[in-house]
Amino acid sequence: TARQQPKAPRAMQREETEEERRARRLAKKAAKEAKFAAKKAAQEAQQQKQAADGAAKPAAPKEAPPVEDPAALATAYVNPTPAGELKAMSGPMAQKYLPHEVEASWNAWWEASGYYRGNSDPADTRPKFSICLPPPNVTGSLHLGHALTVAVQDLLARWKRMSGYNVLWIPGTDHAGIATQVVVEKKLKKERGLTRHDLGREEFLKTVFEWKEAYGQRITMQLRRLGCSLDWS
Repeated sequence: TARQQPKAPRAMQREETEEERRARRLAKKAAKEAKFAAKKAAQEAQQQKQAADGAAKPAAPKEAPPVEDPAALATAYVNPTPAGELKAMSGPMAQKYLPHEVEASWNAWWEASGYYRGNSDPADTRPKFSICLPPPNVTGSLHLGHALTVAVQDLLARWKRMSGYNVLWIPGTDHAGIATQVVVEKKLKKERGLTRHDLGREEFLKTVFEWKEAYGQRITMQLRRLGCSLDWS
């Protein structure tokens, strides 16, 4: 075959001059600025339209979502299980954790079933373990310090029961009558402007015992609500 002849070299392209390069850069820059200005104008027009629409039709104020009060929910809750009976669990499960519903009935059933009672029968050969609850002052409601104390003692009592011990955890209230007397005297002075001397011994003792009945029952109720495995018998 005939030998293929080489192609002729391509014509050399003309080199761009400095003035042409400068003109091209300026044109590119001008196009970019025009595009940015158009975008900015469109945004300003949209903002003006939204402001005009808002002025013509004021937006309704947003209502804050209602905040549930846990204390109010617990107070309003009606436990369907009779006191001392095993908790009824036939109903549907709540969508969220509600402590007052979950904890209801369990402690009353445990207490009624005798799980907290110590056995005084001499024939019971199990090793013995006993604690006397430091009785809280009848000066008001229990606080976090009391909850910490009874939590540690309850842990020990339950652990010993599970370990095969004959456990007796004894409850009580008011180990400091002077502190209770001081609180009642302050209340008497604030509410009635009287001292214990104005009332006399018998009337003052009556007032102190009324206070004890009110707050003593509250304290024992709080201990039960905490789930303390005390022997109330």
